[in-house]
Amino acid sequence: MRKGIYGLTGICWIAAVVIIVVAARQHHLLQLAPIYAYNRPQGLLGWTLASAIVLSITSGLMHREAKRQSR
Repeated sequence: MRKGIYGLTGICWIAAVVIIVVAARQHHLLQLAPIYAYNRPQGLLGWTLASAIVLSITSGLMHREAKRQSR
């Protein structure tokens, strides 16, 4: 399960970077705004970043728990 969470975290961060790079190359970077409005993520980039942040926090907590159990 832990490796799956790590993999999903990496995929989400890579997807967020790819979305930004593609939008910048096509000169549509401002069309990604707003990323976060009305207390919830907006659009593809907003949801991808929100997912990546949640998965990063979960991944960090799981890593810390695994370290504690290995002692």
